[in-house]
Amino acid sequence: MTFLSLNISNFITLRLTLTNYPLWREQPLTLAESQDLVGHLTNDDPAPPQYTTPNYNDTTNTENFVPKLTDEFIAWHKTNRLLRGWIIGTLSEEALGLVVGLDITHAVWTALKYSYAEDPQEREFTLRQQITYLRKEDDQSIGEHIRTFKGLCDNLAAIGKPVPDKEKVFYLLTSLGHEYETFTTTMLKPPRPSYSELISQLQSHDQRRNWFSNHSNTHNSSTPQVAFYGEQQRSRARVTYMFFPLCQNHIFLIVSNQDQ
Repeated sequence: MTFLSLNISNFITLRLTLTNYPLWREQPLTLAESQDLVGHLTNDDPAPPQYTTPNYNDTTNTENFVPKLTDEFIAWHKTNRLLRGWIIGTLSEEALGLVVGLDITHAVWTALKYSYAEDPQEREFTLRQQITYLRKEDDQSIGEHIRTFKGLCDNLAAIGKPVPDKEKVFYLLTSLGHEYETFTTTMLKPPRPSYSELISQLQSHDQRRNWFSNHSNTHNSSTPQVAFYGEQQRSRARVTYMFFPLCQNHIFLIVSNQDQ
C-alpha cells in the first residue's frame, strides 16, 4: 500500500488542543480521504471476521481444527493501527489522555469528536469571549501574541463565523496592553489601518521598540532618539509619526503629512 511510505508530518502539522478542533479535524480527514481510509474513521469499513472457521470434517489435517487469523483481518488491523498512530501522533498530552485504551481508529475519532466538537453557537460564544478578553502576556513576544490571536480568528472562520477586518483591528489593538498604549491610541484614530497593514506596522514598531530597549541597556547614559516610527495610509496623504522620549512618562510627537 502506498500510504505506508507517507511522511505524516507533511500532511498533519497541527496538534489538537482545546481551541483548534475544526482546523485540526480537516488534516487527518483529508489524509484519510486521499488514501481511501475514511471508512476506518466513520466505521463504514468495520473489522472483517477475525478468525477462520474451524473445519472439523477434515480429519486429515488437525491444523484445520484450530481457528486462525484471517488474511483480511490482518490487513485491516495493520491499516487501522497505522491510521490510529497517525492521529495519536498529533494529539496534545491532554487529548491523548482521552483515547488511552481505545484500539480502534473509529473509537478514537469518535471520542475526540464528542470531547472537542462543541455546539456551533456555544463554540462561537466561547471563541468570541476569548478574543474579547485576550491580553498579551508580559513574557510573550509580539509574534507569539499575533499567532494566538490569529488562531482564535481562524477557529471562528472554521465554523463559518469569520471576524470582520475592522473588528480584527479593534480586538488586536485592545489586546496589546499598557506597553503599547501610545501605539494603540494612534492606530485607533480614524482612518484605521486594515488588519494586514496593522500587522505590518505592529511588527515594525515592536522591532524598533526592542532595538531601542537593547540600545538603552547597553548605553545607559544615552537617551534613545526615537521610540517608534510608522506610517498610516490615508485617503490622499501619508502620515508619518515619530515619538521622542523627553523624560520619564513624557513623549513628544512629530507628525508630517505628505500628499500622494
